[in-house]
Amino acid sequence: MDKGSEPLEQWLLLWRLLEQSHTAFLKLWRHLETPSAALQADPQCWAQAGLSARWLKALEQWRAGNDLLVRRDVEEAQRLVARHDLTVLTLADSAYPPLLLEIADPPPLLFCQGEAGHLAWPQVAMVGSRRPSQNGLTTARDFAADLARQGLGITSGLAMGIDAAAHQAALQAEGITVAVLGSGLCDLYPRQHAALAEAIVAHDGILVSEFLPQTPPQQYHFPRRNRVISGLSLGVLVVEAAVQSGTLITARLALEQNREVWAIPGSIHNPQVKGCHALIREGARLVDEPVQLLEDIGPRLAQAAAGSGHPQALPPMEMELDDRARQVLTVLGWQVQSFDALVDQSGYDAATMAGLLLELELAGCIATVAGGYEQLAPSR
Repeated sequence: MDKGSEPLEQWLLLWRLLEQSHTAFLKLWRHLETPSAALQADPQCWAQAGLSARWLKALEQWRAGNDLLVRRDVEEAQRLVARHDLTVLTLADSAYPPLLLEIADPPPLLFCQGEAGHLAWPQVAMVGSRRPSQNGLTTARDFAADLARQGLGITSGLAMGIDAAAHQAALQAEGITVAVLGSGLCDLYPRQHAALAEAIVAHDGILVSEFLPQTPPQQYHFPRRNRVISGLSLGVLVVEAAVQSGTLITARLALEQNREVWAIPGSIHNPQVKGCHALIREGARLVDEPVQLLEDIGPRLAQAAAGSGHPQALPPMEMELDDRARQVLTVLGWQVQSFDALVDQSGYDAATMAGLLLELELAGCIATVAGGYEQLAPSR
């Protein structure tokens, strides 16, 4: 059976039967290819796929009709999806975000409220303390607003503190923001951010969760949520973080996923930045201006658009080029030129050039190629 033709109910049923264990689901997915095949397989097949006795027992109970709770939860999930107009993306969907598909443990399902297509947009994750300093909040807002104005999505976890500041600043800059939840979309956490969540959806952003819509927040959900935040993004920016914090989990997951990691330094007397300093010692890039992030991810935008062969490509950004960007196009001409050559010929400094090249790449005017950049013919 074509993976993409699977009924959603089969995905929901297997997901709930496995108690939303992405590791168990992925083992079956890789061994049996479709949820229907997994549900029709015998326990021995599940064992061969690497599932433990716990899951074999769950399958047998469901087959015997002794697990009405599973069916009830699936029916409730379907009702909530319809009632709240949620989009559900599965691993088999062409619209599944290509960067997230690259990680070792992608979510089998993504429940989305808002513009689901924006999950494939080039994004930078911003994470940090739930109890930041005022300087930390200001820094988060400044970086998020600047990056959003450059056309990047701002991704975070809707938590108190730095997360909320990043989402709010992206909205105020009229940019795209993505909030990844550690609960179901219909059991929002934290509840204090209900208005922020509504604003995100109302302004072309998106709420996303791998959990069934009615799933309450659980402590162990949030490390799982963090891998999605980093997996959706080209890189993770840590604004403020203590040495022992969930924020560092996100940063280390990003490194495992081959993403960029940036950290903003601060006073040695502020315990809220000691985690940032630890990351810098471990190899994260120290940044103090948004343009430094743009310099790092510029060459990776083409890779993100390619999506490692995934059929979904990034949509071209509709944007008016300013005069400086048009001048860079004139300097580039129709031959491949290096970054340094463009800086020399244009008279712009490296930071300005990095920002202009990012603008041109997001607009679909240029591409990163071996040797530098080349201009693309306008689409007809």
